[in-house]
Amino acid sequence: MNTEPLDPGKAQEVAAHLLVLVDAPARGEDETHLLRRLTQVTVLVPGVEEAACSLLGPVGVPGHMAASDDRARRLERLQAQLQEGPCVDVSRGRNGKPLADVPLTHPHSRTRWPHFTSRALTEGFTAVTAVPLVHRDRALGALDLYHQHGGLEPSGIGWARLLADATAIGLGHRDLLRDAVNRGDQLQNALNSRVVIEQAKGILVERFDCDLKEAFDRLRGHARTNRIKLAELAAQIVASPSDSPPFPRPRPAR
Repeated sequence: MNTEPLDPGKAQEVAAHLLVLVDAPARGEDETHLLRRLTQVTVLVPGVEEAACSLLGPVGVPGHMAASDDRARRLERLQAQLQEGPCVDVSRGRNGKPLADVPLTHPHSRTRWPHFTSRALTEGFTAVTAVPLVHRDRALGALDLYHQHGGLEPSGIGWARLLADATAIGLGHRDLLRDAVNRGDQLQNALNSRVVIEQAKGILVERFDCDLKEAFDRLRGHARTNRIKLAELAAQIVASPSDSPPFPRPRPAR
């Protein structure tokens, strides 16, 4: 069993990856590449044979996933298909705690995850550790470490938690940034709509010699009657010649 602590050189390498995992989503790295990076770094931890990671999809089931090799990938897909296994349980947990060094030969594991346990043992693993990805109390997914029972020291689990936390922080910051950009776009669109509506009101005031309230009432009434957005109607008026519908300039009386 490999229970050695992380040597200084490898510790420095893993620490450098922590910064990359935090920053990568904000720099535009997609989820698939980020998860692949996470699993590749996780197998540097002594005792970890293979690793896989899944993010929760919109309906709370595993979505995006990555794995360090085909064995881990098969196990991760099996969990997603059957909704059974440590990744599923940890992702849905609320306490943010990992499942550490779970012996797959124990009867409890066979009862809890019958299909997953059988496949994992067939793939050559006798234990699994599942670490949640959590940001601000929101479950994002889980990182699975496949290894031999007793072969992963507490320090190794600690490193895995650091890697999972760094990834969760990166994903959380990306979501916050995305929300901020979306809100900014919405505010800008609202401002643009307001500007064009005011322009259209000014045109109608000049065209029909009315006040701003009457101009707005004309705009709103036409938009409601014809089931079009007020901003779209206003843009049409601003862009069209003065003799064009829906509000052509009145012809002078003879």
